[in-house]
Amino acid sequence: MSIKFVNNSAKVKKQLEQAGLAGMKAALMAAQSAVKVEANAHVDTGNLKDSIDYTMNQDGSNITGKVGTPLMYGVYQEFGTGEYAENGAGRKGGWSYQGPDGKWHHTHGNKPTKFLRNGMRKAKPQIKQIIEKEYGAKFKGK
Repeated sequence: MSIKFVNNSAKVKKQLEQAGLAGMKAALMAAQSAVKVEANAHVDTGNLKDSIDYTMNQDGSNITGKVGTPLMYGVYQEFGTGEYAENGAGRKGGWSYQGPDGKWHHTHGNKPTKFLRNGMRKAKPQIKQIIEKEYGAKFKGK
């Protein structure tokens, strides 16, 4: 009786890579959608919501993805400003500023909206399902 060894490791690695790429893209799209829904609750102009996008990068076998906004004020919306800034990191006592209309305003800052974190938390169950589905489909598992 003879035994023949067949090396399928290259095929398996390729399938893992394909499942990872497809899963990451679908997961990022789900996360982007959830973050946009969260950002929608705080819309003035729609610029922040419209700027939310994702990026995906592959470096060898590592696949990474990010969801966010390139707009500078996104960080202030996420973490708050002034007396409301998270971890007490903001300016205390308020401040005055002159608006574009020439009128003076006084503020103590803005509360954090946490649109990125809340959106990601809400998308987490869906993302887990997406990843499980992609790998399950490639390897006919559950």
